[in-house]
Amino acid sequence: MASIDPHKDAHLPHNISLLFVEDNESVRNLYQKRLKNRTEQFFVAENGQEGLEIFREHCPDLIITDISMPIMNGLEMIREIRKQSSDVQVMVMSAYSIKEYFLEAINLGVNGYLIKPVNPVKLYALIDEMAGNILLKKSLAEKEIKRRVAEKNLKRSLDEKEVLLKEVHHRVKNNMQIISSILKMQERLVDDTKLQTVLAESRNRIRSMALVHENLYQNENLANIQFHNYVKSLAGNLVRTYSDMQHKVKIHYDVEDVFLPLDIGIPCGLVINELISNSFKHAFVGKEQGTVRIVLHRTDNKMFKLQVTDDGVGMDPDFKVEKSRSLGMRIVYKLVQQIDGELDYDFSQGTSYSIQFKI
Repeated sequence: MASIDPHKDAHLPHNISLLFVEDNESVRNLYQKRLKNRTEQFFVAENGQEGLEIFREHCPDLIITDISMPIMNGLEMIREIRKQSSDVQVMVMSAYSIKEYFLEAINLGVNGYLIKPVNPVKLYALIDEMAGNILLKKSLAEKEIKRRVAEKNLKRSLDEKEVLLKEVHHRVKNNMQIISSILKMQERLVDDTKLQTVLAESRNRIRSMALVHENLYQNENLANIQFHNYVKSLAGNLVRTYSDMQHKVKIHYDVEDVFLPLDIGIPCGLVINELISNSFKHAFVGKEQGTVRIVLHRTDNKMFKLQVTDDGVGMDPDFKVEKSRSLGMRIVYKLVQQIDGELDYDFSQGTSYSIQFKI
């Protein structure tokens, strides 16, 4: 065996643990004297059985073992260790270049195979290389653990914020319902028919906004409105308000199942509220039956077209929404401007309002 100078190749210890297994006492003592200074922890065993027991107790990062030993040889020990851990780095040493030993070592996933007498420089280089791999793997594992902890904390924080946001939507909806109830009480206390109508229309506008928050509270998506469900709830509320028209007017829906952001969904809901209200109030005077249609289709990737039409008596062909003094029409015009939409209308067959907007 090549001689080893204990004073040569001074080296700061790697932050790893090493198990050295060797049945020859003199060789074991020599390597123990030198290798223990290259690692933070150093364990030594005189046969495979003892080495296996030390591994089970301390789980060292690197194992250097002789092959031919009494009680349990090195390959048998490695086989048992691999049942517990597939990550541990293993280096074997043997005085015999036996093909069967070499093939079995490869099958066991051994990381290095050295023939005795071992060149110390080569051994140190292999230890340094394996220590680098071990420390890199540990660093990556620690980073992964930290990432998972951070991800878990972030998810918990988001879940908490989601609960709080749901509660906000729930409370906003409740507060709007209180305002609506107050207006209803006020409506009952006045005798002026026009004022009662104004109060009822105000309640419908408030209700259309409250439905948004109810929709958001009930859905998983807290940033966007499921517009199909929202429109049906909105129209259903208006049908109940104009109960005398309930059996006279049918509402048809052709609304694409999409989610719209709040800054688009709320104005669109208020527009629908105003236009359906107008149809109920004015479109079917003197008619036995009528139909209101609500259509929302995507025209391309980001463009949508919203239509509210009825087959009622129609309006004056010279009527201009943008010049109307009606509060409802002024609200519609302003809301369309708010979402940067384009408003078109046609009164040749009933009334038809079409709004194109982008999200």
